Amino acid sequence: MKCLVIGSALIFFLFCFGETASAATPPTPVPPPSRVLTSCYMCHSTHGSDPRFGFIPRLAHQSEVYIEEQLKAFRDGSRSDPPGVMYMWPVSEALSNREIVAVARWYASQPAPKPHLGGRLSAAGKVIFHQGILKQDVPACMSCHGPDAAGSGIYPRLAGQNVEYLEEQLRFFKSGVRHDKNADIMHMIAIHLTDRQIRAVAEYLTTL
Repeated sequence: MKCLVIGSALIFFLFCFGETASAATPPTPVPPPSRVLTSCYMCHSTHGSDPRFGFIPRLAHQSEVYIEEQLKAFRDGSRSDPPGVMYMWPVSEALSNREIVAVARWYASQPAPKPHLGGRLSAAGKVIFHQGILKQDVPACMSCHGPDAAGSGIYPRLAGQNVEYLEEQLRFFKSGVRHDKNADIMHMIAIHLTDRQIRAVAEYLTTL
C-alpha cells in the first residue's frame, strides 16, 4: 500500500511539474525560407527592416498579398522600373510559385520596422497624406493605404518605409517609368505633385 501511495505521488509530481516545464519552454524559432537566406537577405536583410540602404524597400510587415504580387510582376516583366529590371528581374526569374509564397509570408510575418525621424517637410506631408490637395486633384493617400499607412491587400504598407525609396518610386510613377497593375492609378496622382510635395509625403511616411 505504501509503495502504491509513493508511486501515485511521483506520477502526480512528474505530471504537474513536467507540464510547467513544457509550458515555460519557448517555441522553436521558425527559420527563414531558403530563398531568403540565399538571395533576399543580401539587399533586404533576413528580417526586412535594415535601415542602412535607403533606396531598397523595407519588407518587414509588408502586405503578404502585395509582396507576392510584386514578385510575380518582376518575374513576368510586368513591373519595369529601372532598379526592378536591373536587380529583381534576374532574381525573380528563378523563383517558383511556392518560393514566392514562402518569401512573401516570411517578410509579412516580421515585426514592423522602427520609424525614422522626420524631416523638415514631414508636417506638410502629413496634410497631403490625410487630406490630399483638392486644388491639384490629389486625393488623400490614406483613402487607399489606410489612416496609419498600414496598407491592405494589393495596397502596400508605406509606414516606416525608407524616404529615398518612397521618393524614387513616386518619381517613377510620375514620369511613367514604373509599370505594374496599379501604375496607372498612381501616375494620375503623382503627375499632380511637385517634387517638393513628393519629398514631403515620403518624409512623413517614414515617421509612422
